[in-house]
Amino acid sequence: MRVLITVIAVKTHLYNAVPLAWALRAAGHDVRVAGQPDLADAITAAGLTAVPVGEELAMGRSSSGPRGQTFRAHGGGMLPPDELTWEHALGAFTVACPVEYEFFADQTVLDDLVGYARQWQPDLVIWDALTFSGAIAAHASGAAHARLLFGIDYVTRMYDGFVRLRDQQPAERREDPVAEWLAGRLARYGCESHPGLDRELMTGQACIDPTPSWMQTPLDLPWLPMRFVPYNGGEAAPDWVYERPDRPRVCLSLGMSGRDLFGGDQVSVVELVTALATLDVEVVATLTAGQLDGARLPDNVRVVDFVPLNDLLPTCAAIVQHGGFGTLGNVLTHGVPSLTVPAPWWDERDLGRHLHERGAGLLLEPERITPAALTDAVRELLTDPRHRENAEDVRREILATPSPAAVTSALEQLAG
Repeated sequence: MRVLITVIAVKTHLYNAVPLAWALRAAGHDVRVAGQPDLADAITAAGLTAVPVGEELAMGRSSSGPRGQTFRAHGGGMLPPDELTWEHALGAFTVACPVEYEFFADQTVLDDLVGYARQWQPDLVIWDALTFSGAIAAHASGAAHARLLFGIDYVTRMYDGFVRLRDQQPAERREDPVAEWLAGRLARYGCESHPGLDRELMTGQACIDPTPSWMQTPLDLPWLPMRFVPYNGGEAAPDWVYERPDRPRVCLSLGMSGRDLFGGDQVSVVELVTALATLDVEVVATLTAGQLDGARLPDNVRVVDFVPLNDLLPTCAAIVQHGGFGTLGNVLTHGVPSLTVPAPWWDERDLGRHLHERGAGLLLEPERITPAALTDAVRELLTDPRHRENAEDVRREILATPSPAAVTSALEQLAG
């Protein structure tokens, strides 16, 4: 069959899809990956066929677009269902549909994607959970479609809560920005919308989920659990990565600006790394020259711009990380105890909280981080064997989850 995968031009979202794309190709299917032009090189580097659509997203290089997660900030996407109000839910989608979703895949992306899908006629479209244009292109071209998650499914939880609250309102107050937004896009391609179709286009005909079930929100969806398989890009790891040091190795992976995440104006990244180095450990810190600001660090600190976590983590005794799903997936796959200092973008805090409650790591809020708090937490990870034992239990659970190859057969049935 022909499979079209759509992702936003963010490498971590592409990397989340690559193992499934490989599994589909290994099963003999024709797989192509559509994304904005600034993702094309990363797609081809992964050995896949790139289909550039729309203009560059320029994520991280542009000051335009949503800031501080519009959907989260305006809608309480992470609120428990019993705390969600109609004002929260309506405000979320009133802002998110024309602002956030349009930023990730605007009209030019959608036009190009629908045009390509109608010309190529895929049997199946797999769309990254922020790329609703993939679902629209699938419907417009007659393809089956499945949504690929990258963490906790706040969108479905939020949308289901929105529909529940909408139906409780008087008729004159039943606004539906989601239905209006989807209807406008479908009409452009001669398609009609209806309530049942709205939910399908928001949540997929099937939901491929690489998130461990105990971290995920229970939802009424055609659910396809899939094992997280690490892919960190095509860069080779240096030789020292595979050597086990004579002391415990601790990785510090920020995943974003260290000043924004680790202490803000309260404490510098250099202070935190220096404090961590007072332990009898080897510190591997993924920092840029700008984050170091010319500082000289202790001899037991190794600074690298980037290193593939899939290669590094087997030699690590612990990791300090920001809770992003890509990083977390690597951590859980290798059974490494971790300290989560959550980034504020999406589900990092909840993922870190779940890991903390499972006993496979610790959670430290950014505003509470100090050199002493950091070293105390890492010391606990290194000295309390329960963290390693629980992390190993999680690793075994992940290995028992259906592989991308196993999920391929379910996707073949969906397309059939």
